[in-house]
Order: sequence, then structure tokens, then C-alpha cells
Amino acid sequence: MSLLRFFRREQWDTERAAELESHLQIETDKNIAAGMSPADARTAAYRKLGNPARIRETIYEMNSIPFVDALWRDLRFALRGLRKRPGFAIVVILSLALGIGANTAIFSLVDAITLRPLPVPNPGGLVTIDVAASRLTSFGASSYLDWVDFSGRSKSFQSLSTRQEMSAGMNPAGAVPDGKPQVVWGQLVSGNFFSTLGVHPALGRTFLPEEDQTPGKYPVMVISYSLWKRTFGGNREIVGKQVELSGHSFTIIGVAPKSFTGVDLWFRPDVYLPMMMTAAVAPEGSDTLTHRDYRGCNLLGRLKPGVTIAQAQAELNVIMSDLERQYPATNKDTIAIIRNEMSRRLQGGNTTFAGILIGLVVLVLIMACVNVASLMMAKATSRVREISMQIALGASRGALVRQFLTESAVLAMLGGVSGILIAAACIKGFAALIPYSASPTGPDFHLDTRVLACAAFASIAAVFLFGVAPAFMAVKDAQGTANTRSALGGQSHSAIVRRILIGGQVALSVVLLAAGGLFLKAFSRAQSANLGFNPDRMLLVFVDPSLSGYKDERATHLNQQILERVSALPGVTSATLAARVPFLSGSSWDLSIDGYTNPGGAKFVDTTTNQIGPGYFETMQIPLLSGREFTVHDSEKAPQVAIVNETLARRYIVENDSLEKALGRTLRLRDNVPITIVGVVKDSSNGSVNEPPPPVFYLPYLQAGSSLATLHLRAEGDPTTLVPLVRQQISALDPDVAPISALTMANAFSNNGLFVFRIVALLGGAFGLIALSLAIVGLYGVVSFVVGRRTQEIGVRMALGAQRGDVLRMIMANGISLAMAGVVIGTVAALFSAPLLRSLLNGVSPRDPLTFAATSLILLTAASVASWIPAHRATHVDPNTALRCE
Repeated sequence: MSLLRFFRREQWDTERAAELESHLQIETDKNIAAGMSPADARTAAYRKLGNPARIRETIYEMNSIPFVDALWRDLRFALRGLRKRPGFAIVVILSLALGIGANTAIFSLVDAITLRPLPVPNPGGLVTIDVAASRLTSFGASSYLDWVDFSGRSKSFQSLSTRQEMSAGMNPAGAVPDGKPQVVWGQLVSGNFFSTLGVHPALGRTFLPEEDQTPGKYPVMVISYSLWKRTFGGNREIVGKQVELSGHSFTIIGVAPKSFTGVDLWFRPDVYLPMMMTAAVAPEGSDTLTHRDYRGCNLLGRLKPGVTIAQAQAELNVIMSDLERQYPATNKDTIAIIRNEMSRRLQGGNTTFAGILIGLVVLVLIMACVNVASLMMAKATSRVREISMQIALGASRGALVRQFLTESAVLAMLGGVSGILIAAACIKGFAALIPYSASPTGPDFHLDTRVLACAAFASIAAVFLFGVAPAFMAVKDAQGTANTRSALGGQSHSAIVRRILIGGQVALSVVLLAAGGLFLKAFSRAQSANLGFNPDRMLLVFVDPSLSGYKDERATHLNQQILERVSALPGVTSATLAARVPFLSGSSWDLSIDGYTNPGGAKFVDTTTNQIGPGYFETMQIPLLSGREFTVHDSEKAPQVAIVNETLARRYIVENDSLEKALGRTLRLRDNVPITIVGVVKDSSNGSVNEPPPPVFYLPYLQAGSSLATLHLRAEGDPTTLVPLVRQQISALDPDVAPISALTMANAFSNNGLFVFRIVALLGGAFGLIALSLAIVGLYGVVSFVVGRRTQEIGVRMALGAQRGDVLRMIMANGISLAMAGVVIGTVAALFSAPLLRSLLNGVSPRDPLTFAATSLILLTAASVASWIPAHRATHVDPNTALRCE
């Protein structure tokens, strides 16, 4: 049978009906002509031709697909049933929407920050190389010269590219007449960067091999699709136009495709420049290309067909051993680690955080499905008499189960669509949770096919989780029903399962509420954490003169002039500058300490560093424990000095002795230049409030030098009032130099330092509230159903003298007993599972008694209210009406 005939069955039936009528009429006319009366002629025609209705039914069935017909009937029946009970449909759809929407939203969050494949062809074939400073870590950036050696010596790679981040001031006036100067962020890349990835431009071309051979010779650039639209208005004639970057003229040769937003999920470059143009835009100039101790390059490549990661790793080990012998000063103890790009991302990312979120949100979906399953069972029980009649009339068990599953599928589909709408709203809000950054960082949150597939999977899973059991239970109960009265009064299988489901739902609510309570307490504790410095009334102003063409000493000198001017502003009590800011940026350097031997045998230890100006500790209000602060005399021409924090001093130098013994000790970087310790300061938070302070050493800004600097201003009052005054002072020195951005230290701590705690507390609290709401709805529905089923019994009791208080206690006991059983089971489960959350609790005990007591109290109170409402309604039943109801 063709599909065309299936979809034209109605037309075929009409045509066959007309044809049969024509045959009947012809036969009738023949009989009349033979002498029969019209009535006898018609009867004889029917006898000869057969029953036309039966013939039409046979033809209709021949053109039908039985399964599709049955499904269509079940679908119409389900829609009619839901239309008759709109309240039931709304509650079920809302419950499913919350569960499916939450799962879809969290999957989009985890996918965007961890799991999403890179937007390039065959992303699974990409591999990364980390050059670690010691065997104590498995992550680290490479130097440009190491990449040159890897590319030249290795036979395992089909292609190996390198990149490093950069920023520059861009003046687009050469391409857009009314274009305004702006800061752009991008990457310096090797000439084979785009070919390695397999990315082809939307306009123009990418880099040629010769454009990555000679430093400074080819000032060309590829711009992102976003920058092309945002700044250049999508002008298709942009290729060949020139713009200025950090005072140097660059020619735009291509536009990256819209789908390509870079190879880092947390960083979206605006421009791509050849690595050979480093001197034009990087503060460090061409030194990054000639110094092996400058490790700022990230390597990404593809292996040759047939080469395994293990084979490539073995080859890299040989190359690293050769480099260590050739360049002991820079490559001593360094190791290279090759991994699949996704594997490295999972190892380096916070997979515990993602795993906990996914685990909690799956519990929310299970709760929603349990809630719906209990409501579906209650609804099915009310139809036991109807189902029994259908069975008596010959309906098969499979047909009845299919009928229930069709209704479940309709509800799941409507819940899935509603869940996608909820997820879309949540996804828009995720962008507001991203930590502050001056660069275009942050994952790209959006609904895509992967997220929609998650919603579809959750919807299908929901059908099986809440639809199958009620369907089989309802049919089984109906088959065992002897008469209507036994069905109404007996303790059916579905009634028992329904009580188990509600108890389980309350238990899951305890787990989710307890997790949410612990997260909220951890967030509160993090907010009041002792940071080791005072973030109040402090303004941070980010300045980088290199974006306007300043280099080296000129940039450092300008920053000093800016500092002198803003220090004299009214309302500023103290001011300093630093290259790095706690919670916003950090820098990890390899350090050796004279007299200290690493137990692992490595020469260097991994430490955190910052370049700071005079008065830094006074402005930050970090206590000086021994020695002195930096002064203006600690300049580039003076002996190199450092200040260390207490952790570094005690871990590597003095242990439990006096901190004064650390003064005068010598530190060395990889260039082996001696640096004398002149001070020890108290520990302070550097980037995380739930981890102990790392070993930190501070270098004088005037000695280290850097164009990028952050002004730290301590104000008498509201620090934000200083922003326009600071802008005026900078503009007075050079109108072309403008602050990149400004914010308060309190906001930096709130936005970045509390990021993980805030998002976990927000989502954990939301999951807990959803769980509580679902538990209340489920419990209320079950108790209401019990009241409805026991109306006759209640009427009899009240007719025989039962008081309203007795009825109220009887009904409430039903609901509260279920809740208490669920609370006990849930508390035990939560106590056993809570230690899994320890890494996100900031020192809060995972079995905090106050949190668990509050969780139990909240649930029991909510259960009492949910039980009291239908119980109170039951006490107002009229005995005469109740005795007459059926």
C-alpha cells in the first residue's frame, strides 16, 4: 500500500461510496425492468452486491496502517481527557517543565564551559602540548623557540600551531571614516594556525607561509566575524583596508567565519596577527620570540594518520631530553605532555563542580517525574471502573497501556516545549553570572542542537519515568477489580506504589534542600571571609599605555606620572599600582631558593608573583611582618629585591623559626639573577577564598617594568566618585590614553572571588525550592485524592458521631506520616552523600547539624500545611451528601 492512498483514504471512501451506489442503482434498474417492484428490486440488488458498508470498511482497512490509526485515536482521546481536566494538565506540564527546563539549562551551562567541541572541523583530532616546569604539574605554556624545535624535529605531527594572547589599541579610521579608537583583544598565531584547524575565511584569506618567517615584515591581520559586524558594519569591501594597532598600520586580509569564535571556550579573540608581528603589539616586544624562558605560547596540532598519542609522547620525551642538554638554563626539569584537546580540557577544568550540578539537576528531573507519576496513578485509579468496562468489552491490555503512554507522551512533549522556554530564559541570565574581565571572555551561552537534544532526551526519559508504571498499574488494578465498590475502597497496587513514590519524593527533597542549604551557608561564609586585606573603599583603574603605542620605559614612566597625579586627588588617602589584582588576574613563575632542596629533586618551585609599586601593602592594608616595603629607590638600576608572604617564608626558608631569618636570603628566577628578600608580609587571598594562600613573592614594579598596570586607590568615601577625576588626570597627560576599565575592589571580590560560591548557591537554592514545591504539590495531590476516595467513609464517621477534629487528625496523619518517613530516609541519604560536596563548601561541615535540622523542619512544616488544606475541607463534608455520593 502506498502512503498516498493512506493519506487519501477519505477521498477514496467517498469515491467508493459513489461507485457502490452507482452499481446498486444499475442493478436496481435491471430488476425493475424485469418486473420487480422498486423495493424488491433494491433488496435483490443488495443481496447480489453485498453490504456496501462492509465493502467500504474493507477497502478503508486495506488503505490503513493499523498502528497509526490506533495511535491517532489514542492521541485524540488523550487531548480530550486533558481538556476535561485542565487543572491536572497544568500541574503536570508545569512539573515537567521545571524538571526538563532545569536539566536543559544546566546542560547548556556545563556544555558551554566544559563540554562543547571547538567550532572547527574534526575537533576530536586536535591535540595539545603542555610544557610543564617540573613533574609536579601537568600544565604549562611553551616558549616560541620550543615550538620551533617541536615543529622541526617531530615526525608525528601533521601540523603543529602556536598562539598567545595579546591586546592592542585599534584605530579603525582608515577603514571606517567615523570609527572610534577601541581596545581589541586577540591572538598572535603561527602561520599554520588556520590550516591546522581546518578553518576557512568568510572573506579574503588567512596567513601565507612567508608571512610567518621574518619579524615585522608583514603587518597583516584576520578579524573575527563579530568585530567585522560590530565595528566595520559587515562591509564586504573590508579586505585590503588598513587600521592602526598600537600605533602601527595593519592590513585586513580576511574575516573569520561566523561559527569560529576561537579555540578557547573562555576567550573570544577579535583579531589574529602573525606571530612575527609580536614586537608591534606585545609589551615584551620581540623578546618573546628569542627568549626560551618566556613561556606564553599554547600549542595545538593534529597528528599524522596512524600515529597514536603514546607514540607522539615517546618522541616528545626524546626531544625534551635533547633540549634539556642543549639549554640547561631554561629547559632543566621541563617535561612535555601531549593530550587530546578535550581530555586536557576535562583534566584542567572544574569537573567536580560540573558533576555536582548535573547530579543535583537530575534529581530534580526524577522528582518531577515521581510527582507526575503519583498524579497519573491517582488519575488512573479514578478510571478503574471505566478501564474495567473496556476490558470486559474486549480491549487488550496492550491497547490500554498504549493509551496511557500516549497521554504521557503528550504531557512530556508539552512539558518539554515549556521546559525549553524556561531554559532559554535561564540561559540569558547565565551571562550575568560570568566573572568580570576586561577582555571578551566568558562562554557563549545559547540554545543549539546539542542543548535541544538534551531537552528531547529528558522528555523521552520523562515518559518512561512517569508513564510506564502508572499505565501497567492501572490496567492491573482494573483487571483485578470485581466490582466498582471494591475498586473504590480497596488498597490497590497503585495506591501502595503511590505512597512509596510520595515518600521517595520527600526523601529527594531532603537531599536537594540540604544541598541548597549547605551551598547557601558556604556562600555566606565566603562573603565574610578574612581576605588578608581590606577591599572596602578601594578603586581599581586598569591602564595600559602600550595600547596607544607606548613601549617599555616610556609606558612605565607614564604610569608613574599617572600615579603621582591621582595620589594628589582630594578624597584619596593612599594610592599605588600593581601589575596583577587579586581575584582578577594572576601570574605563576618558577622560582629557586638558595639553600632549599626540593624533596622531588626539582630545582624550581611553583609560586605566584606580582609586580607592585611603593605603598602597595599600606594601600591594601596588608600587615608587614618583618623587613621593609618597596620604595622609589628600588628602581631598575638598584639591586633586585623581593618581598615574600608568610607561606613562602615558612614553607621554603624558616619553617618555624623567626621570620627575620628570611631577610637577606636569595631567590632566583630562570635567568639565575640573584634577588634579595627585604621583607615578609602576612598572607592574603590571591584568587580563592576556600584554599590556603599560595607562596607569593612580590617584585618592585619599577624594576620589573610593565606597560599594563592597575591603579589601586584607597578613598575616604565612595570610591566610584573618583573615576571621572582619574580620567581627567590621565587625559591631561595624554588624551590618547584612556583607562581600559574601572571597578571597586569590593565588586572584584564579589564578582570573581565569589563566582563559584554564588552560582552554586543560586542554583542549589533554586533546585531546593523546586524540590520543595514539587513535594508540596505531590503530597497535597495525594491527600486530596485520599479525601475524595474516602468521602463516603468520612460521611459515615460523621453520621455516627465523629467530631471534625477527629476527622482532621485522621486525614493529616495520613500525609504527615508519609512526610516523616520520607524525611527520615532522605536525611540518611543526605548524610551519606553530603561529603561529595565538600570541595564546594568552603570549610562548612557537609553534615552541618543546623542545616539538616532546618531542612527537616521546613519540609515537615510544608507537609503539614499541604495536608491540612484537604483535611480541613474534609471536615466540612455534609454527611447526607457524602452518603449519597457514588
